[in-house]
Amino acid sequence: MSAATAPSLAAGAAQTASDDRIDRIASVSARETLDRIRASGVLTTGAVNLIGLDAIRRQLGDRWAAKKGRVWEHVEQEFQRKLGPADLAVRIDDINYLVAVPSTPGFAAQALCLTILQDVLKFFLGEIKTGDIAVRVVTDLVDGAIVSAPADLGRLARARTAMKAASAGGAEDLSEQQSPAWRPPLAGRTSVVELALPKQEPFDIRLTVEPVWNLRRGLIMSFLIGRSGMPLGANAAELEAIDVATFAYAATLLEESADYGGPLTLHVPVSFSSLAVQHTRLRLLSLTQSVREAMRACMLIEICGLDAGVPPSRLVEVVGLVRSLCTGVVGRVRPSRPALAAVKACGLRGVAVEAAWLGLAQGDAPARLKAFAIAAQTISPNLIVHGLPTPTAVDDAAIAGFTHASVAS
Repeated sequence: MSAATAPSLAAGAAQTASDDRIDRIASVSARETLDRIRASGVLTTGAVNLIGLDAIRRQLGDRWAAKKGRVWEHVEQEFQRKLGPADLAVRIDDINYLVAVPSTPGFAAQALCLTILQDVLKFFLGEIKTGDIAVRVVTDLVDGAIVSAPADLGRLARARTAMKAASAGGAEDLSEQQSPAWRPPLAGRTSVVELALPKQEPFDIRLTVEPVWNLRRGLIMSFLIGRSGMPLGANAAELEAIDVATFAYAATLLEESADYGGPLTLHVPVSFSSLAVQHTRLRLLSLTQSVREAMRACMLIEICGLDAGVPPSRLVEVVGLVRSLCTGVVGRVRPSRPALAAVKACGLRGVAVEAAWLGLAQGDAPARLKAFAIAAQTISPNLIVHGLPTPTAVDDAAIAGFTHASVAS
């Protein structure tokens, strides 16, 4: 948060009032999305907030009708830059956006919304006044309406001051302050599953839980189910068995996540060949039936095996079939122009690549990372690299333009 925006956070700002407000949802399409948010349970974590553009509409006056499209476009660009693949923003009327940030619940979610709003106001108004700040915490979604209360801007100001004093010149962005309650003991967990297929020797698959860094915020915001021991050139039956074990493990983690004090964003890899076959897809989804609400709120499906040979029309169909059942669909894509072209119009929430595919050990890791990031940015602003060889490679990934990264265990 820049020094120019600090005056708007003066303690005692108008938003510290305790009144609740009910906003009618003007968009019918938005209601379906909001119903999913309510069903997911993230409201109880403080992860859902409203931001308002009242000040911009007031400043534009009669020009608002002609200019609002440009304003909306800029706001959506800010969301793309600052929200992760597990987060969601939806415009509910001309000036209000609902922002769900399950990856950063509670106070940190409010801070992130405040940062986004201040950046937008600064862009269009040139300066920010106390009365321009409109951030509200959503407490309920019921009967086509949003119930919200003002965010405590005075508390945000005090926290920002304390962070500046403690950091001795470090980052001032309040979005880097995590919700204090959630520290799930997941990273480092391992499950070894023996898989026995007809007419072949059994083999073990090792499932691990690996932290994923949000490179924009410098924090571990989510976790990946890593898989090792996969047979080289695995056939469809072997991939199905591995995917079944993965989904069963994911269901266990999602069931446990409620005990950790907050939502868990989980990247779950699954082969395209498994999702493309109806009976296999239904078998996988049956394993998560008991955690379907958590799946919608917290699970990112990463479709693996996406190369130049994947039929784009079939991938579009598969993404459409599973997208409503999870918080987002990411494509794990081979680093080639034909492979990227094949997934370009599939509606992916993010693009992932395995570090091993990029040949990072050959000495020009920054250049290879940047080349893929530039090519993939035309598909999605959310770019993930998995299995970086060293922690120092995380910095290279951030500089190259990736938004998320995991390190090989």
